[in-house]
Amino acid sequence: MRLSVVVQTKNAAKTLEKALQSVAFADELIVVDMESSDATREIALKFTDNVVSTKDVGYVEPARNKAIEKASGEWILLLDADEEISVSLGEKIETLVATESDVSCYFLPRKNIIFGNWVKDTGWWPDFQPRLFRAGTVTWKDEIHSRPLINGKTDKLPSDESLAIIHHNYSTVSEYIDRLNRYTSITAKFDSKEKSVTTAGLISSYRSELLRRLFLQGGIDGGYRSVLLSFLQANYELVVSAKKWEIAGRPEDDSTSITEMEKFNSELAYWIADWHTKKDGLFRKLFWKIRRKLRV
Repeated sequence: MRLSVVVQTKNAAKTLEKALQSVAFADELIVVDMESSDATREIALKFTDNVVSTKDVGYVEPARNKAIEKASGEWILLLDADEEISVSLGEKIETLVATESDVSCYFLPRKNIIFGNWVKDTGWWPDFQPRLFRAGTVTWKDEIHSRPLINGKTDKLPSDESLAIIHHNYSTVSEYIDRLNRYTSITAKFDSKEKSVTTAGLISSYRSELLRRLFLQGGIDGGYRSVLLSFLQANYELVVSAKKWEIAGRPEDDSTSITEMEKFNSELAYWIADWHTKKDGLFRKLFWKIRRKLRV
């Protein structure tokens, strides 16, 4: 089975060479570049003649679709320019495409390196991504962070570090904030057409994201980096709401926000109590189970 690897790029000179070296096993390599102004294109040409330019719209999904359209392989492996395929994952991919199967798309785990270390909580692991698929079975909507449309059966690789895509994600807090500013502007533009802006919605979206990251996804026990990421991700929702409000003309909303703050207080009390029921001794657990039920 012929395997095509497609990579979309934008000013990726720092990471692209390692990314392309990691997929040397591919039968075909295609790079779709979004108007890079650094040495990205020159680096790509060292590895393949299939370097295609496309318009930079500020996010990757349209470039992904263009890259997929250019591929001639029966199987396609999609890779971002700040990612790498380990030797063990490469061997697994070669085995999968050579094996008869009714699977159309495989979800691969992804190991996110954020602020200098692998983040295993706050929703960043195993971070399954639909990256290995048969030609003609997967496409993305031309919207930021859209979920792909998949035609056919899917399967997941095990949540094993040796089978994970290595993702050199945010290296600094400044990089995170720069990307947050760019992505929230695009998200707000899309979302503003469908959702109204309210004070209740502002608080609710922040609360839901923060408590999910901290408690459901274990950020509270992950140390400084994980707690920081939980708050940063909640701030993403906050900034999207603020930019939607600006797009809408900064409408006044005089409805009281105390009900949403009471919900915030109640849910926070619940999750704090829930945490104690899992960490404390027997008698303390009984105390915290009562508090969890009462949400106080």
